[in-house]
Amino acid sequence: MDLADVLKLQALPLSEKLLMVEVLWQSIGDANDELEVSEGEKRELDSRWAQFERDPSRALTLEQFDALVKAKRG
Repeated sequence: MDLADVLKLQALPLSEKLLMVEVLWQSIGDANDELEVSEGEKRELDSRWAQFERDPSRALTLEQFDALVKAKRG
């Protein structure tokens, strides 16, 4: 995709942009078996899970997490 293609997409009406997003999102969902987690990412996930199992009280509730994200966004 080149700059001209991007400019054409940006010029589309909102309804057509939303349709494009929907089509792209569906294609991503259909291809999720192509995504791979690296060994480093797997080790990090295992480490975080082990930390949680050692002390689950340190985990945030969904409400606490949402509040933290909102506070960081300002």
